[in-house]
Amino acid sequence: MQKSGKGYWQRLNFLMAAEIALGATVSLLLAGWAGLMYSASAGITTLLTIQNTRDMTLKTTVQRYGVFLLMLGLTRLIMVPLQFSAVSFGLFLLLFVGLCWLSGTQLVMASNAVLATHFLIEKNMGLPLIINEFWLLTIGATVGVLVNLLIPHQRRPLSRYRDEAEAALKEILSAMSRKALGLCQADGSLVPCTAEAIAGENRLMQAGFNKLDQMLGSYEMAARDEGGNRLQGQSIYPIKYFQMRTRQVGFLKRIWSNLERVQRVYSASKPLAALLDDIAESFGESNNALRLLEEHTKLEESYDVSTLPRSRDEFEARALLFVMLQDIRSFLEIKRDFYASLAPEEITKYW
Repeated sequence: MQKSGKGYWQRLNFLMAAEIALGATVSLLLAGWAGLMYSASAGITTLLTIQNTRDMTLKTTVQRYGVFLLMLGLTRLIMVPLQFSAVSFGLFLLLFVGLCWLSGTQLVMASNAVLATHFLIEKNMGLPLIINEFWLLTIGATVGVLVNLLIPHQRRPLSRYRDEAEAALKEILSAMSRKALGLCQADGSLVPCTAEAIAGENRLMQAGFNKLDQMLGSYEMAARDEGGNRLQGQSIYPIKYFQMRTRQVGFLKRIWSNLERVQRVYSASKPLAALLDDIAESFGESNNALRLLEEHTKLEESYDVSTLPRSRDEFEARALLFVMLQDIRSFLEIKRDFYASLAPEEITKYW
């Protein structure tokens, strides 16, 4: 229970909670000072205006006014003729919610639905009440935007996320190199693999892949939030970087799956292990993979002129090694193509 509670407090965004509380209070006070009816609704609008990123806050604020006009039109069309009855409000919500979902503006429908209840309570839709609702919306949205823009946001440590992801990938590549040589870790040293050790390594590798999938997914979301908070000068490079690593992980999973099927170490396994070890040692953001692709080509050529397998088991192992070699090429080409697509200043500009 204590661990769960600790995780909850770690996930809580205190800065955003403070933004919402401050903004809602200011909006309520301003609306009250202006003599508006239902001034608390301005605070609710501020609460709903503040989003995780600044660009989303601005986007939803623009949408909020369009949906406000939709709310006014449906109120006039449905609630006025039915004399603001409970049934009329239900019909209003049916159409209002449906149209908001169809138009992709569901994020801003709640605040306008709250404003619609004021017409229901007052049982009229006179111009003074419409003006009152407009100013409630404007005060709430404006304060929300200003608070979100002016209060410094908590920067995501994207460079640390990158380093953690690369460290995990290097460890996986190193484990693959050891596996190709038939070696397992035991008490801090490398020993020939036993059936028990192999099973343990497989469990660790699957756990490592699952953790890496979660890491890259959360890091990509953090990169999106960070880009959305920068507004001017934002870059999508970190997003593309974590997406690139995610694609590479897919090929590593396939390589490991085939490594598991190779029961013995053959002469052809050793140069493949050396290549995997070279990739692990030189792994990093700035590596364009060109040298590694050259090494890969040399290995392919050496396989082409090597002696034929001497047994069925060796033939099957060589076939699996060939498949792995193609997946390694794809793994490297993903990085090569990603690096080639970047502008020269893109890496140094962002991290």
